[in-house]
Amino acid sequence: MLNCEKRPMLLFGKYILIVIVAVLMLCVLSYISVPVYDFQSGRSFCGDSVYNPYAGADSSCWRKANFHAHQKEKPQCDYTVEQMLEAYRSNGYDIMSISDHQCLNTEHADRPGFIPTYEHGYGINGYHQLVMGAERVTWRDFPLMLTQSQMQYMLHWLRPQAEALVLNHPGKTRIIDLAVYGWLRGYDLLEINPERGRERSEQYWDTALSAGIYSTLIGDDDAHNIRNRSSWFQRCFTMVNTPSLRPGDIMKSLKKGAAYAVYVPHDVNNRPDPHGDLPRMERISMQGDTIRIRVDRPASAIRFIGQNGTLLAEESGAEAVYAFRKNDAYARAEAHFDDGTILFFNPFVRTADGNRPVNVFVPVVNYPLTVLCHLLWFALLAGLAALMLYLSGVCRGSLYYRWNPSVAPVRTKPDRRETTAGS
Repeated sequence: MLNCEKRPMLLFGKYILIVIVAVLMLCVLSYISVPVYDFQSGRSFCGDSVYNPYAGADSSCWRKANFHAHQKEKPQCDYTVEQMLEAYRSNGYDIMSISDHQCLNTEHADRPGFIPTYEHGYGINGYHQLVMGAERVTWRDFPLMLTQSQMQYMLHWLRPQAEALVLNHPGKTRIIDLAVYGWLRGYDLLEINPERGRERSEQYWDTALSAGIYSTLIGDDDAHNIRNRSSWFQRCFTMVNTPSLRPGDIMKSLKKGAAYAVYVPHDVNNRPDPHGDLPRMERISMQGDTIRIRVDRPASAIRFIGQNGTLLAEESGAEAVYAFRKNDAYARAEAHFDDGTILFFNPFVRTADGNRPVNVFVPVVNYPLTVLCHLLWFALLAGLAALMLYLSGVCRGSLYYRWNPSVAPVRTKPDRRETTAGS
């Protein structure tokens, strides 16, 4: 007879097992439709010309922007949409977006400089995308990303729904290796925010660029509370060179690369007027094979970074020059200042014609491997379904009776004396 004190523990264990099996079934169901892709090995940029993302930039058309902030995450976001937009506007922002998780704000779509945007992704890996210019929210996602094919499939799924697709805070992703970013394709921008993650976001950017995957930057604060500057409110933003505040012009400039990101350290952001006297870029240009950068005050270091994140050159002062060498696949720049402020610039890259590199959706479906993978997922799903039926008592096996002794059939033992006498 089962000890009565153990019955509640066994029942609790049974319910926990049922929940675990149900979660596993949901995960497997989400994986079944995912194809397996063949990824081509990355190849560094090459060509006789160099793409200049700042060509034709008008020095009078720089606009301050933030595209990634939240208003609906309670209890932190105890403010209205109007209060949030005013908090940014009062600090000199021309372009603002509200990018709540799985929620699209379209109420202010007619406001100059407002782009309907939402943050996609709710799996435990933290693999999120900013879907800019979206018209609807998609709930397709994976509770847990297991393979790079699943990551690629998500980009492929979101691509038609976005006018610009951004990889958010890559340094915050979990159980995802840095090298995976040398394979993923189908996005336009990568979010730069040096402290948002276990590894700096620039490492992920360099991994992709070194594999010949061109993306431009976007700098966002990812604010979850506009009242707390000790958090992330206004710690990072983007300066966009756009002729107007129309969404089409803004996204065209972002994808072209006519933008730079500004990182504001914690101490500076807590000053009474934190953005009142921040460093800014005065000029960035390319003459022949020479890149010239000028900022409005002396920098402690202006660094040029190339293939595999290699430091190509470093200068101090308000101006820096770098001659693009024949073996340079790309060169991007960072301007570091004594107070910790950093300016990040888009990469100059080698191309055949001098135009922006086009990232074709290269990964193709491996159909034999996809069919095999689907069969394995179906087999696993069938096994989990059988286990669920067994645990829930539909199939009354010994385990069911052990957890439910009150309905177990009574077994009588034959009398040993009668058996002996009969023999």
